Parts: sequence; structure tokens; C-alpha cells
Amino acid sequence: MKIKNMILTTASCALMAGAVWAQPVQLNLNSQPNETGFPLWLADHLGYFADNDLEVEITYFPNGGAALASGVSGDWQAGWTGGPPAISGWDKFKLISVGTMLKEDRNIKLIMRNDVLGDGTPADALRNTRIGTVPNSTWSQLLYACADHFGVAQGELEIVPLDPPVTRQSLLNGEIGAGTTAASADFDIVMDKENYTVVCDGQVAGTSIIVPLIVTSRFWGDDPDAAARFVEAVYRGNEYTREHPQETVELALEFFKDAGIEGTPETAAYAFGLRDFQTLDEAIADMESGATIDTLIASAEVLVAAGAYDEVPDLPAMQDSALPVLQAAKALRQE
Repeated sequence: MKIKNMILTTASCALMAGAVWAQPVQLNLNSQPNETGFPLWLADHLGYFADNDLEVEITYFPNGGAALASGVSGDWQAGWTGGPPAISGWDKFKLISVGTMLKEDRNIKLIMRNDVLGDGTPADALRNTRIGTVPNSTWSQLLYACADHFGVAQGELEIVPLDPPVTRQSLLNGEIGAGTTAASADFDIVMDKENYTVVCDGQVAGTSIIVPLIVTSRFWGDDPDAAARFVEAVYRGNEYTREHPQETVELALEFFKDAGIEGTPETAAYAFGLRDFQTLDEAIADMESGATIDTLIASAEVLVAAGAYDEVPDLPAMQDSALPVLQAAKALRQE
């Protein structure tokens, strides 16, 4: 056998060294049909879940809010949502945001039609046009933060609750003058600078937009070992995207077919260039320091100010539930 055929990733070696499981655990995972869900698909495609004796089925929901009730009823055990659904999930159902899966400060954007923006300011346009966004989502979080950045009160906004595809179509046909979007589906709009302007994103608004990795409390309570194996595999997928950018773009085209996404190598490179996938060590560090909890609290404060929530939930209490899951995933690599 040639030496190169004996090379394994550090994580794979660690997992194989001391892990023996009786039979594969069947998991139902929740995701959404966009590039944010790529690590789950990748962990399955590259055999990381199989390495950890997990067999998974991924269900694609239109948004994180739509997935919440399904998770509470037991239809899925783990997956991901955006920050606002994760906040609601903890507050109402004790769904655990175990750690930051990725950061989207540069990806979620507020776009305006140039015929609405005209020679005025974004603030003027926001006060005088219909704005499309997804309720209780990272998109609405970004909209409220941008409004605050431009000095526009939430009560001055005329918000139209729309799913992402409808938001884009409504921008194109002029039914709304502004809307929140994300890559890669917004590629054509963002590149059409003659007709549209990106006026704000998370970095401009000074708000951190994170996508937490979720496990249900029931899953963690009933099978903590399988929950840890799930988390370890997903972060291994994240780490692959960081270490293999070109291969990631190539694999994304396969992911597009499975998730029902229209895409090209150009749009894939665009989308993955705007998302910051986190490593397991980074997720642990942010949870230990309180940075993840602080970010979720800041997101909740934006939504409270906008009237979406009555008060900020007890998010600090989640740290005691989340950190052990991450630490258990890390321990798998050290066996």
C-alpha cells in the first residue's frame, strides 16, 4: 500500500481510534435550500456522518421559522436556523444553539431599486417605500439594524412579509422598492448596478449576524453521544470548506442539484466568499467567552426594539446547555 493511501484527517483518526458504536443512529436534520446548509450536505456527502455512525436525512424548509414547530414535534433532531428563529426556539421550546455554524455579516444585504433611491438618501427611501423581508429571520434583523443605522425608526417602515424568492421577484417587478437578500440567489440583482444598489449589510449596520447550529433538548438528553457526533461531523464539514475553497465550489454544484438551487461556478464562488464558516475550536471559544450569547442577545434587542419580541429571552441560561455539547464533540477528536 502506498503511503498516500494511508493518510487520514486528524479528526478521522481520532474518531476511529476509540469509537465503537453498536449500530448507526438515524437522524432527521433540518436545513434550508441555500448555501448556508452546505456543511450538513457536505458532512453527509464526504462520509463524515457515516464515520460517526450516523445515518441522516435532510429536510429543506423555506426558512428557519417554518422549521421550529416541526422540530418541537420531533420531526427533526438537529440542524440549523438563523439567529432570530434560534432565539425563539430557545425561548419557547428550549432548542439549543450549540454554537455558531457561520457568520453572515457580509452576506445578508438590504438592496434598493435605483428608481426609488434616486438622488436622495437611503433614509428617505426607507421612509417612503415598501420593503420586503422574511419575518423573524436574520433578514428582518438586518433590516431593523440598517434602519437604526440610517436613523429611521422601525415604526416608519412599511414592511411587506415575503419569502426570499418573492422578495427578489417583487424587487425586480417594482412591487417593492427595497428588500433584504442573500447570496447566491441575489447575484444577478447585486451585479445589476444600473438598477439596484446594496445600501447596507451587517458590517455597515454594525450588527453581527450568526447562524447557530441547533440540537433539540430531547436529542441531547436522550442520546448525548450521538448529538456530539453530529456536531463534530458538521464542524468537520465547515473546516473542509475553509481548507479546500476550490473543491468546495466544485462540490457546491452537486449540492445545488440536491437542494434544488440554480447555480453556476461563478455564483457558488460568490456565495461562499460571503459566508464565514466556523471551526469547532472557534465555536467553542465564542461560546466559552460568551461572544455567541452576546450576539444572540444583541439580535434579540434589535427585534424587541422593532416590536417583534416583548422582551429579550433568558439567553445566558442557554450557555450551560450549549457548551457541554461542543466540548463533547471536541472530546471525540481527542480519544
